[in-house]
Amino acid sequence: MAVGLSKSLFIKQAILVLILAVFLSLLGSVFQVVESVEARKEKINSNFDELLAVVERPLAEALFRLDIAFAQQQVDSLSLSPSIAYVEVHDESGALLVKTKEKVRDFTVSQSLADSVLSDLEEYKSGLYMEAPKFYAGTLSVIPEKRYLLDNILAEHLPILTYNLFKDVLLASLISLVFYFLVTYPLTRLNDALSTLGRNAKLSLPKSFFRYHQSDELGRLHFTFSQLLEKLNIALGDLERSDSHNRAVIEHAADGIFLLNENYQITRVNAAAEHLLKMSSEDIISSSLESLFTVSSWGGLSKVLDGLQVMPQTFEAAYQVEGAALPVEIRIAKYTIKDKFEILLLVRDVSERKEAEAHIHHLAYYDSVTKLPNRQYIIEQLDNLLSETEQQQEYSAVVFMDIDRFKVINDSLGHSVGDQLLRCVAVQISKQISSDITLARMGGDEFVLLLKYFGSDRSQVEQDLKNFVESIQFACQQVKQAGNHDVHITASFGATLFKNADDSAEVILKQADTALYRAKESGRNTFSLYEPDMQVASDARLEMEKALHNATERKLFELYYQPQMNHKNELIGAEALIRWKDEHRGFISPAEFIPVAEEIGLIVEIGEWVLEEALSQVATWLKEGKWQKSWRISINVSPIQFQQIGFLPMLKVLLEKHDVPPACVDLEITENMLLNDLSSSLDKMNKIKDLGVYLSIDDFGTGYSSLKYLKSLPVDRLKIDQSFVRDLLTDKSDEAIVLAVIAMANALNMNVLAEGVETLEHHNRLEEIHCYNYQGYHFGRPVPPSQFVTDFISK
Repeated sequence: MAVGLSKSLFIKQAILVLILAVFLSLLGSVFQVVESVEARKEKINSNFDELLAVVERPLAEALFRLDIAFAQQQVDSLSLSPSIAYVEVHDESGALLVKTKEKVRDFTVSQSLADSVLSDLEEYKSGLYMEAPKFYAGTLSVIPEKRYLLDNILAEHLPILTYNLFKDVLLASLISLVFYFLVTYPLTRLNDALSTLGRNAKLSLPKSFFRYHQSDELGRLHFTFSQLLEKLNIALGDLERSDSHNRAVIEHAADGIFLLNENYQITRVNAAAEHLLKMSSEDIISSSLESLFTVSSWGGLSKVLDGLQVMPQTFEAAYQVEGAALPVEIRIAKYTIKDKFEILLLVRDVSERKEAEAHIHHLAYYDSVTKLPNRQYIIEQLDNLLSETEQQQEYSAVVFMDIDRFKVINDSLGHSVGDQLLRCVAVQISKQISSDITLARMGGDEFVLLLKYFGSDRSQVEQDLKNFVESIQFACQQVKQAGNHDVHITASFGATLFKNADDSAEVILKQADTALYRAKESGRNTFSLYEPDMQVASDARLEMEKALHNATERKLFELYYQPQMNHKNELIGAEALIRWKDEHRGFISPAEFIPVAEEIGLIVEIGEWVLEEALSQVATWLKEGKWQKSWRISINVSPIQFQQIGFLPMLKVLLEKHDVPPACVDLEITENMLLNDLSSSLDKMNKIKDLGVYLSIDDFGTGYSSLKYLKSLPVDRLKIDQSFVRDLLTDKSDEAIVLAVIAMANALNMNVLAEGVETLEHHNRLEEIHCYNYQGYHFGRPVPPSQFVTDFISK
């Protein structure tokens, strides 16, 4: 059966149907035989009853007569019947009188089977009675031959059984054949069609299949298979696209991809990995993972791999590529497929990032212009030094250096020239110092030097520090080639000494900066060593800067106007003078806050405000008919403001904005401005003159102007400084200077105006020496606009 059930569906069905048919046929035959046996039993009983009835009377008479021979004859006649196996006759007392037994015969059935089937045919007994006279003669016992009876029954039914079995087997075969054509054969064709079906092909069968099976289970099975096939093709297509996509992603990924098995052997790499290691995929796969890394990084990576769990990890290592270390960042992921784990390494080249980090570090700690360390670097160095000097008995020093008037040079010659000058200074100073001295640029034109462990004797340290600074000063004074310019500079220095310092780096730097300010206040190109009392002045300076920033932002300045007169006591113009009244300190002298504004870079903004305010006021007076077009408003221009590239365009815009005639404007510049860059200053002055604006040289005689340059300048007026006018009557030298200036101005066809005329005597003497224009307290003090109109215009 097991062999049969392992074969094709048709054979399985045929065998099972045949077995079932045989079984049912036999079962039916058995039932027929049983029914027939039951029916034959009744007939057998009836036959035996009839047979016994025939011999009962003769036997009773023979027993009555005691005719044993006759009795035996009667018994023997019974034994002639093949259905009787044994006959006994007993008298009335139960004694055996006669008996007979059948002859030995062969039967087709066994005795046990016959006894089993005909179990209720055990023995037939009958009493032997005589009616006349009435007499009980004995008993007759007959045992049937069950084998014979059963053989007759079977012989009678065997053809029927055979016929039924043949009929049932034939019917089973026909059913199997029908099943084959209805089910097995169509399934075979469906299976053949499926087994030979190509990718993306439709499931096709003969038309007869659809004709016979379109609406039955096979038709629905075909429909289901077709749908499954379509879905399978779609799924395979999606799978192929996904696989192609994954392959493309892997192959075109920017990061190197390495696939490791559970033994850390490389099983697959992508193109980026080949490019990263400059090796073919075959060489990489044949290499051990350890051989690809530097010795220093493999130890850490192997620990990560051994301890790797489900969560991915990121690790930085270095590949060994053509003898050089290549920094990489590795994303490590571990996963399990079919009870075996694999490890995925996503490797990214971080050499550019490392270079960028180094570059960022360099930007954070080094100056981009001079390539020197910057403020942050020097602060960290100083912090480290302070942590080392807790028990140190030697002095260390911080020296601040500031290039004098660098802003003027930077604004007049341009920032590129200024940057070149800073680089020249950095190179020259670097050549003068030893390797244990740190030189850094703090910003702008400010440098700092850190001198470690300079000595333990304070007086000797101060002298050595002074000598060191003098050597740096000498280096700074050397001619610098910046662009196409030979630049002469000086520098101011401030320093502080410390040991066992309890102060922070910021405090020490502030002390050196305070000393630097003291040096600059002392006349520049000097050196100052920090003393505690300097901090008071430094704090005051800081307060001044804060207040000045606040005043500039909130426009807290005012313009006062001082009259300018001629020898006929006629008004010829006025000078606009800035005034600043602080809410806490009251009026602050321009001589005090203008230098600070120049140093902190506010002078340009303040100067623009002054020019705007003065022109606005003159425009107002012109509209009101209070200002004559022959009068000039004198406006001071800072050298820093004058050298700005945008100064001339700004002047044009303001003149047009306020509609002020250029001839009403007189710009006052200083002699020292001309020293920085005469050619560019001369060009700008000529352009100003082209606008129609007048030019004056303020405080003439206090600077260092060359008469050779002066004769080429487009200047309209020289203003004699008040320091010469004040002592004109008592100091012959001052009188000689004033006479020389007047003579020179007359020779150069320039006007002259004397400042600081405070008395009538000064006025008379100036008029005697042919100076006819004046400004000073003798004629009027600087006053607000409304008072100026009242006191000088309307009277």
